[in-house]
Amino acid sequence: MQQTIESNKTLLVDGPASVRLVSGRAEVFGYQMREKQIIVRQSKRLPFYVTEKSAFEIQMGANAALQEVEGSTIPQSWNEAVQTISEVKSKPVIVVVVGQSNLGKSSLCTYLVNRLLDGKKRVAVLDGDIGQSDIGPSATVGYGIASRPITKLTNLRLINAFFVGNTSPIKAIAKVIEGLTTMKTELLARQPDFVVVNTDGWVSGELGTQYKTALINQLKPDVVVGIKVADELATLVANIEIPVVLVEPSASLSERSLEKRKSLREMTYIRYLQHSKLQCYPISQLRVEPKSAIPINQTPEKGILVGLYGQGNKFLGIGVLRYVNRVRKVLKVQTPIVSKPTRLVFGKVALDEKCQELD
Repeated sequence: MQQTIESNKTLLVDGPASVRLVSGRAEVFGYQMREKQIIVRQSKRLPFYVTEKSAFEIQMGANAALQEVEGSTIPQSWNEAVQTISEVKSKPVIVVVVGQSNLGKSSLCTYLVNRLLDGKKRVAVLDGDIGQSDIGPSATVGYGIASRPITKLTNLRLINAFFVGNTSPIKAIAKVIEGLTTMKTELLARQPDFVVVNTDGWVSGELGTQYKTALINQLKPDVVVGIKVADELATLVANIEIPVVLVEPSASLSERSLEKRKSLREMTYIRYLQHSKLQCYPISQLRVEPKSAIPINQTPEKGILVGLYGQGNKFLGIGVLRYVNRVRKVLKVQTPIVSKPTRLVFGKVALDEKCQELD
């Protein structure tokens, strides 16, 4: 179908859908559209802000939806955040984005990337939202580097990741902080101009505030950008000495239920386990962490998510432990990884044979 939108209006598209600009001028999170197809994934929403009367060719999947609203859905405060970040003289500039769940932190990170990509700048994105990861599979902390504008963080190629093994920071505080600091140190060697760190939505309560304070203190950012709706970040802001820019959430937000968030996690498992086969790994040839986590009896219908590494800290990908042969001392792992891993790390996530999470 073709849709024509007048200037200074925003077309909100809920996926699954594909959108192509036929004529006119429009942008997505600061990305100037060209005549190419943009995919809106299932359970995701993209805002197409029209700066000149535009015609779109739209293909919609099941449960996709369109909505037309006046003006831009990007708050002015987001531009003020860009200005503050741009004024930091030392390079690389490290920015940490915080806020509760469902406030659009990934959208803000995408906007920051596009606005900071001025000229030949390089912007790294470190994704620390282990429950709703965009760059790597769920249960990991990963990073990618943008050298051109993007419409979503999933556009970035995963360069390396740290396997946390859990999708809730409440159960893995130390691991998340270790993963973020490890990946930050590694990506700085690639000499980006800016580093944008996306974080999970746990900011409430005494423990949540302590966790985010510790994370920020370890990452040592130049600027913290917080999305707020009330005073939920007041205690966190009072606890840190780093400059903080508080911004409003975008008007294009779509609420994600717990079931929808679970579905998005499962989509990342499926994406990273495409074309997987059952690989046999002798235990004697692997560094297994922790070794005590190897189950006595393993059934394929309740697999255990694992992280696979090559030499050093090179993350090869994820797998699912399906069988354990105690007699031959072999682990049978469902994975698309062809090269032999040197290290296998056990996670805390159980997946059935369709890669759906089990309680």
